Amino acid sequence: MEKHIFLLILLFLIQFSISTATSNETDQQALLAFQNLITSPNHFLANNWTKTASFCSWFGVTCSSNRQRVVALTLPNLQLQGTISPSLANLSFLSVLNLENNSFHGGIPYGLGHLPRLRVIDFQNNQLQGSIPTSLFQHRRVQIISLAFNKLGGEMWKGPWYVPELRVLNLRNNSLTGIIPPSVGNATKLMNFSLSYNRINGNIPKEIGNLSQLAVLSLVDNQVTGSIPTSLFNISSLRSLTLGRNSLSGPLLLDEGIFLSNLERLSLTLNQISDHIPSDICQLIQLKILSISSNNITGEIPKNIGCLSKLEEFYIGNNPITGTIPTSLGNISTLRNLYCGSNRLEGPIPPELGKLSNLIEIDFEEVYNLIGQIPEAIFNVSSLEYIALTSNKLSGRIPTSTGLHLPNLLELHLSGNELEGELPPHITNASKLEDWG
Repeated sequence: MEKHIFLLILLFLIQFSISTATSNETDQQALLAFQNLITSPNHFLANNWTKTASFCSWFGVTCSSNRQRVVALTLPNLQLQGTISPSLANLSFLSVLNLENNSFHGGIPYGLGHLPRLRVIDFQNNQLQGSIPTSLFQHRRVQIISLAFNKLGGEMWKGPWYVPELRVLNLRNNSLTGIIPPSVGNATKLMNFSLSYNRINGNIPKEIGNLSQLAVLSLVDNQVTGSIPTSLFNISSLRSLTLGRNSLSGPLLLDEGIFLSNLERLSLTLNQISDHIPSDICQLIQLKILSISSNNITGEIPKNIGCLSKLEEFYIGNNPITGTIPTSLGNISTLRNLYCGSNRLEGPIPPELGKLSNLIEIDFEEVYNLIGQIPEAIFNVSSLEYIALTSNKLSGRIPTSTGLHLPNLLELHLSGNELEGELPPHITNASKLEDWG
């Protein structure tokens, strides 16, 4: 009996040894086939990946300690050129595949989406072409898909997405077409979703509101239409929402009573957003960047806009906004960029803006209806680099009593007003001034 048990154990060990050797040889052959299709500076990879050493010791290769199988292939920033061999799909234990910042061309092998243990695929910043394998959008374990800055094209897959573990999907700066499929709502663990600088069209699906862990959504410079779905405003984790350079329309919808209280960046520049800036915008207490220039936004700037106490950048130019400049803007001590040019504001420039000690840019150019004197305090904001007040009805003299304390000023634009007198001699204090008029 004991003899039979011993023979069974011995047979198992022999079979396991043969299986392991065969599997290891499969991994080695897959890596060599990959290496044969690429070149590297000074033949670095060819000189390092040699059969005289275990493939687990090759540069960029990581193996599991127990089975000696390839679990990671990381070769970023090496100026590698060539195509990605389909043989990599034979690395059945591969978890991480990182080839970012190289010069790979050709397509993404379809079989990579069938690697059962794949967690990370990062081909960012190469020259890859063709379509994205649909298998990647049906992968049960993948967590990061980063294919940004390539030349990928074709439609985003219209079939149902099933990527339950996906955290990051970065496809920006390609030539992708088609719509964002409603099944994106199935990727409920998605935290970072970027499709900026592609050719995506259609509406933003309301199902995107199912992404309860989403922190970053970026769709800049596409052909997206329709209104911003109210479901987006249910995502309390959202920190950055950038939808500029599209054809979105309809209102901001913030005054629906649903707010992104943790939002830090809201950018809708160059769309067709209409209606007004709601006073309830104060609920965006973490907001640092508000960029809604070049839309069809009407009404006044809310008088209580100073409630956005963490705001650093405020861009509302090129809108038919009316009313006066709220004095409460002067309460936002963090404000660095204030762009309100090309709209229908009227009245004086509040002297309270002179309290903005971190201000770098102030632009009320081509508003046409600003009146009164330029507040003296503005010329004492030493951080200012850019002042543009051209084409208004500002009058009086440029203040001379305290001098121009603008050591960082690069541009000063005051033409097209009703100013009197000459530039004060203290203008020489602005030693970095390059452009003025």
